Amino acid sequence: MYQFGEKHPVIFESFLTIAAFLVAIAVIIPGNILNLHPDLTSSVGRIVAGLLLLLLYRRAFTGRNPDASFAVLLPALLFAAWNLYYNLSSGASFGGAVFFTEALLTAASPAIFEEVLFRGIFLYNLKKKGHGDLASMLLSAVFFAAVHLTNLVGQELAAVALQAVYSLVIGMVLAAIYLRNNSISEVILVHFLIDYTNRLYIEPAASASALQMVLFAVLLAAEAVYALLVVRKKERSV
Repeated sequence: MYQFGEKHPVIFESFLTIAAFLVAIAVIIPGNILNLHPDLTSSVGRIVAGLLLLLLYRRAFTGRNPDASFAVLLPALLFAAWNLYYNLSSGASFGGAVFFTEALLTAASPAIFEEVLFRGIFLYNLKKKGHGDLASMLLSAVFFAAVHLTNLVGQELAAVALQAVYSLVIGMVLAAIYLRNNSISEVILVHFLIDYTNRLYIEPAASASALQMVLFAVLLAAEAVYALLVVRKKERSV
């Protein structure tokens, strides 16, 4: 399994993604039979799948780099700040204490599942294949965005296209952080905070204004440039 992943990282990642979702579904089915909360059951399923991957592929997680810096995480947290600004300025309302607790689980689910799968394992195999940091970051981000295109089932094309661009940039930033610090816990934390700040609201925000769209585009462009700079700086320091 390890050798195949290192020789064919993209093919292996595709199979691994499908297998991980099947494991998550295997947890969801009993929950549906027992009439448990579907979102919470789905979240538990993905957390279980992520932890299994972390255990089975633990060779990819070698520990934090000795020269790692927490400062590299800070620009990524602007996504979390944006979520708070956008929802508050658009009239979304907070849920109660129980809703906050549910948001913890539903935000932890993609943070664990996606970071282990798309950053940790995929980047490890891309590097083993011989790709440089820049190529590895871009490949993993493109694959991450492509997976989100599955949302075309049941959603409008414009919304999915925007989500894909958003996923691409976030994928670049999280990959850059992981390549810089080599800490899966840090990218899981950042991913969690980004998702959690968007799940705190019980009612959806109104449609974005023209000004908000411009500000969001500026944020995405700045974050993409930041990710490129982090990786290029790391490559030059090697």
